[in-house]
Amino acid sequence: MIVPKPNVKVGAWKTIMVVDPDPDNRKRVVGLLREAALRASDSETATPPPANSRTLAVHEADNGSAAWALIEVVKPDLVVAEILLEGISGMQLLRRLRDRYGGDAPAMIFVTSMSNEVDRYWALRNGATAYVIKPFDDDFLRTRATKFFEDRVESGLDLDSNWVADP
Repeated sequence: MIVPKPNVKVGAWKTIMVVDPDPDNRKRVVGLLREAALRASDSETATPPPANSRTLAVHEADNGSAAWALIEVVKPDLVVAEILLEGISGMQLLRRLRDRYGGDAPAMIFVTSMSNEVDRYWALRNGATAYVIKPFDDDFLRTRATKFFEDRVESGLDLDSNWVADP
């Protein structure tokens, strides 16, 4: 189990959390999200953060319980999670976020091996921003994440920007 260790960067532009039991999947998703954040901050349409705060604070957890403990310490802007997690499932994590923070809850993207349409339906109905089925194309997730970061910059962190899509 990964023990939650906050690595909060003062003045961080965005804070993300990646929750997946597979360390290789976490590493891949973190890399894609970092690329997406850089693309968004360099976009002509996006207003980049001040030069001294162009950082992306990244937190990782390998199960839902560790993720929830870390969320209590560092409220991320975005959570990317597998649905199949030990302790607290990804769906339970989503519900807890919505119950605890309401409309101010972090955006949540599921990157999951659950390919059932019913699971996708319930995830989106319960407030997930997007539902990506593994295996996925790197460009697919990178493009959607870039759009997420651009929307968040342009709208002042408006959670209503909905860009749900299928690969």
